[in-house]
Amino acid sequence: MIKSLYIKNFALVEELTINFSDGLNILTGETGAGKTIIVTALAQLCGERSSVDFVRKGAPKAILEAEIEISENDRLKQALQNLDIDGWDAPVLILRKEITARGTSRTFINDTPVPLIRLGEVSSLLIDIHGQHQHQRLLHPEHHIAYLDAFGKLEQSVARFKDLLAAYRIKVKEREALKEQQLKSTQLQDMYRFQMEELTRAGLQPDELDELYAEHKKLSNVETIHQLASAIAGLLYEGDVNAAGLIVDSEHKLDQLCEFDGQFHEFKESLLNARIAVEELGRHLQEYVAGLEFDPHRLEQIQERINHLEFLLKKYQKISIQELIDYLEEIKTFTADIDQFDEKIRQIDEQINELKQKIEEQGASLSEKRKEIARTFEQQISDLLHKLGMPNAQFRIKFEVNAAPEGPFSFAGETVLANERGFDRVLFEFTSNAGEDFKPLHKVASGGEISRIMLSLKSILAEIDDVPIMIFDEIDSGISGKVAQIVGLRMSELSKTHQILCVTHLPQIAAFASTHFKVAKIIEDNRTLVDIKLLNDEERITEVAALLGGQKIAEQTLENARHLILEAENLKNE
Repeated sequence: MIKSLYIKNFALVEELTINFSDGLNILTGETGAGKTIIVTALAQLCGERSSVDFVRKGAPKAILEAEIEISENDRLKQALQNLDIDGWDAPVLILRKEITARGTSRTFINDTPVPLIRLGEVSSLLIDIHGQHQHQRLLHPEHHIAYLDAFGKLEQSVARFKDLLAAYRIKVKEREALKEQQLKSTQLQDMYRFQMEELTRAGLQPDELDELYAEHKKLSNVETIHQLASAIAGLLYEGDVNAAGLIVDSEHKLDQLCEFDGQFHEFKESLLNARIAVEELGRHLQEYVAGLEFDPHRLEQIQERINHLEFLLKKYQKISIQELIDYLEEIKTFTADIDQFDEKIRQIDEQINELKQKIEEQGASLSEKRKEIARTFEQQISDLLHKLGMPNAQFRIKFEVNAAPEGPFSFAGETVLANERGFDRVLFEFTSNAGEDFKPLHKVASGGEISRIMLSLKSILAEIDDVPIMIFDEIDSGISGKVAQIVGLRMSELSKTHQILCVTHLPQIAAFASTHFKVAKIIEDNRTLVDIKLLNDEERITEVAALLGGQKIAEQTLENARHLILEAENLKNE
């Protein structure tokens, strides 16, 4: 249960601490007194998104903190352990939220920072808040199936269906993408095949163009090369006066010099090496010149090859032969893939059909389970409505399918569409009087009837889900008098197994309080603040009388309040 709620600088609250008790905690006060602020603060600790408007004017930040006493709850402890929360196995849980004046917020569980969504997941295992928006949810048929699934504990089965449907949709998109690629590829196929043949015929080699440029340069300059090579050969080896002969003469004279001065012996080897190098180069040039010839046919071949390769480079907008080779490999792969499209599509079709069969089986199983639990659900809601002052009321669940001629799935002999919860459409129907036809709930139920149906739903689902804390804001919408007393009694009965926090303006419900708080606005230093007070027995009588009779409370009104509280106590003890 919620042991305490601490609120600081939140909306009109400067600072207050509320110590709740187990059982039925009632909050009353004049319209606009700030009762809903308490519920809003708790909703913030349950994962609701915050707003800068929540921070009290002039304050740097708002602080909300709930201390919750927890009993054995394996799902909760597992969730806390998964989030690595300090003190996950402690008997008390602290939920905390800070909202800054800049609009940012931080959330904590036992002082461990957690994302807002994780705070919501943990708090959902402890607290169920019913507000006016849930009245509206009940009036929208698209939400009805979720209530039925929650009652039947079908969420795992629904999740399995959702996963299968998601996988199916992915495969369908993959198939569509493949078909689109196949169409585009088919349109390009002839062009790619021509290019592949053209580049393959070209016999491309990575370094060929550089080698061709070099050979072309040589053949184009044979005469110049012959002249230069011959001149060098003559200077080094062939002429009347040549380098090799001069070096030989130098060697003879060096030998003579060494006879007079031995220091020159070390240079003899250098001269010898120089003569050998010159003679080798000279002989090579002689052979080179002898073998050098001009081949106009070869030059023409080279020029044609260069022209062709340069044409291909320009045509395919490449800067090197290697890039042309890489492109050839790309289109070879592409054309190979074209031939494989049919096989790939066939494989995906097999996967789609397999998923489709699983979806149809899971959808049929889900629908069967829903129809099995629907009878029990209908009966329990109807029984509770009888106890809540509607003796002739009947609640019924109508099943429909999303039939569509173009639907991809087969179910109950029809082609149907699917949504994430299966093939069923669930519609709550209602009649409040014997002999009347059932009609859709959102078309026939009054505000008071909707309140009682929602209370019945909450009562049943809370018992199934083991949510220990229930908060009701405006559950009394559209009811009064005897019906309000019956609702109060039902909430009192529910509070035997759950902690209940209820905001109400009806004395008949307030009379059943285990603990009664009064919310009021006060003015301090020209600032409006919200204050909350725990009422003692006499103050409680006065507050119930105020709910009965307004501002001026007569003695008879006080007596009526005492009687109403006493009657509530007697009803609780029956």
